[in-house]
Amino acid sequence: MDRKNKGLLYLLYRALWSRIGRRPWTYIIRDSYHNKPLFWLALATGIGILLGHLFWGTPWVPGQLGD
Repeated sequence: MDRKNKGLLYLLYRALWSRIGRRPWTYIIRDSYHNKPLFWLALATGIGILLGHLFWGTPWVPGQLGD
């Protein structure tokens, strides 16, 4: 299969793969998590707080506002 038949997403993935040390991005994230666990904890907490503020009191959660 030549490059013309491959999708844009595949070509983007190959370009990233060749620039970041020829390792899957999941391994890079896993290594980062083991090296900087407080960063990932803070990131997850920040995303949770952001989503909580965006969706608190919305009609999508039945019974959340009370009677």
